[in-house]
Amino acid sequence: MPPTNRIVELASIISEHTSKVDAYLISHNLPTPSFNISYPPKLPLPAEIQASRDAVLEATDELTALMLGPIESLIPPPNSWICVTAIQRFGIATSFPPTTTSTFPQIATACSLSESDTRRILRQAMAFYIFYEPSPGIVAHTASSKALAEIPPVGAFIGFVSEEMLPASTRLVDAMQKWPGSEEPNQAGFALTYETDIPMFDVVSRHPRRAQQMGKAMSFMHSRPGESVRFLLECFKWGAIATTPAVLVDVGGAKGTVAMEIARSFPEMKCVVQDTPEVIEGSQVPEDLQEGERLWFMPHDFFQEQPVKGADIYLVRNVLHDWSDKYAIRILQNLIKALKKGARVLVVDRCLPAPGVVSPYQSRQASIELLLTLVSINRCHDLYMKGIQNARERDPDDWAQFFESADPRFRFHGVDTPKGSILSFMCATWEGEDMF
Repeated sequence: MPPTNRIVELASIISEHTSKVDAYLISHNLPTPSFNISYPPKLPLPAEIQASRDAVLEATDELTALMLGPIESLIPPPNSWICVTAIQRFGIATSFPPTTTSTFPQIATACSLSESDTRRILRQAMAFYIFYEPSPGIVAHTASSKALAEIPPVGAFIGFVSEEMLPASTRLVDAMQKWPGSEEPNQAGFALTYETDIPMFDVVSRHPRRAQQMGKAMSFMHSRPGESVRFLLECFKWGAIATTPAVLVDVGGAKGTVAMEIARSFPEMKCVVQDTPEVIEGSQVPEDLQEGERLWFMPHDFFQEQPVKGADIYLVRNVLHDWSDKYAIRILQNLIKALKKGARVLVVDRCLPAPGVVSPYQSRQASIELLLTLVSINRCHDLYMKGIQNARERDPDDWAQFFESADPRFRFHGVDTPKGSILSFMCATWEGEDMF
């Protein structure tokens, strides 16, 4: 019997797993996928059905590439970000209620746009199932445009990506040409885009609207179920410090949200939250953590020597992916003079899958949904980070080399990624002598 052609095999995979998803939805009285505004933004799917959904997406992606052929698949499709950016920036999604319809002239007037531009933007958006035209000249919402209208943080995320990340990525190659091999945060695509010698975070922080937008976008990203602190509390091997008196330092801990949950979960542990004075300004210790000084805030720049000596564990969560190796290693090395023998440094951050572990679809895909939900961080995001300030994502080998480069006296315990978590644990024990 001759082997089955790949395109037929992929079609079979799509059919098989689509049937599984459909059967589950029917048996649990859940709506079938639709562009209608009544369709919810997210459905609760068990792991096996989520796996079938992923199988359909991956097979569809490969089949599309094969059907297009080597030339057409080489050329990227038109960028939906043009219309999505315009919809977000001009408030088109909120210009009329999701349960009603509007017209191109009415939307143009409400959003201070020309009718021609409004029509062109929306008709491109409709090609991506954002709004639709039930009859000529009449505009109605779809599930996607409704989500943008009713969930404000989605708009903040789109604004941040379209104003900061995407423009920087368009000049990434130019920056690589101008500053070969640079790890400096002010020698990236962002610097060329905005003609500045100041790193992206500093630039944005000086503009209240952009800073507020970035803050909302980051809060939205960190609110994803895959970034829940419960993974840290329940899945990390805390050992004896979970039940005996111990001190944890949360380096770059912002407003202390994570440290507060740690302190509540482990009554014997005291937590120090460190961040810049601007970040921790106004932060309050909750009443239930005030007795016995269970938690306190300390202004500290992690590019300076660590002032808290002899802590049991130093937590660095969602920090290092914002920096190139040069600066990330400096952050780690600034802890060394505070370490006692046996102290642990716990990095909780993104970890790229090792090469060849995930499909090309997962490695490449950068849709909003995948940015918000994908467990494995994709390669596209790694290049976005490089574009904004020569930051980077790291795979397991990179993390091992990272600790080795900082100091060979660190014993790296490998990468542990809890099931369902976007963040991984990269823990190392200090095997040198007390350093203070």
